[in-house]
Amino acid sequence: MTSEITLASERVYEGRVVNLRVDAVRMADGRVVKREVVEHGVVVVIAALDRDGNVILVRQERTPIGKELWELPAGGVDDGEDPAAAASRELREETGFDAGRIQRLGGFYSSPGFCNEYLHLFLATDLHLSPLAQDTDESIEVTAMPLEGALKMVENEDINDAKTMIGLLMLSQQVAGSK
Repeated sequence: MTSEITLASERVYEGRVVNLRVDAVRMADGRVVKREVVEHGVVVVIAALDRDGNVILVRQERTPIGKELWELPAGGVDDGEDPAAAASRELREETGFDAGRIQRLGGFYSSPGFCNEYLHLFLATDLHLSPLAQDTDESIEVTAMPLEGALKMVENEDINDAKTMIGLLMLSQQVAGSK
C-alpha cells in the first residue's frame, strides 16, 4: 500500500484548543482528494491508584455532547514539556493529588481518521495531597473507587469516554500482571 502524498495544506481555523486544516492529497491511484484535519496537541491521561487500590476519576461537563462524563484525569502537554511532567501537573490540577511515582503505560491516537491528537497514558501511584489551582474554565468533581467498580461502569456504559475506557483496560492489565 502506498501512502498518500500531501500536495497542499491550508489552515482554515486557529483556536485556543484546536486548529483545522484542509489538505489536498494524492491517493495511490492518482486521485486528488481533500482531507479535513483537526490539529490538537499532545495529551496525557493519568490512571491514578491510591494506596487502597482505588482509581481516581473526575466528572466534568463536556459541552460538545451536552452532558457530564466520568473520566480519568487528562490534559495537554505544554510546548517543550515532558509528558511525564505534564501528567504530574495535570493530576495535581484536576484532582489535588501528586504522585510519588509516574510510569508510562503506552499511548494511542484518539481518532486518526480526522484528528492528529496523540495521548500518552501514565500510571500514577504513591499519591499524596498537593493541589494546584484548577484551570479557570473547568469545574471538576473528583472521586475514588475500586478499579472493579470503574470497569463495571464501563460495562454498563456509565463510563463511555474512549481515553478512560482504554486507560482502565490497560490499568487492569497492569494490575493483573503485577499480582
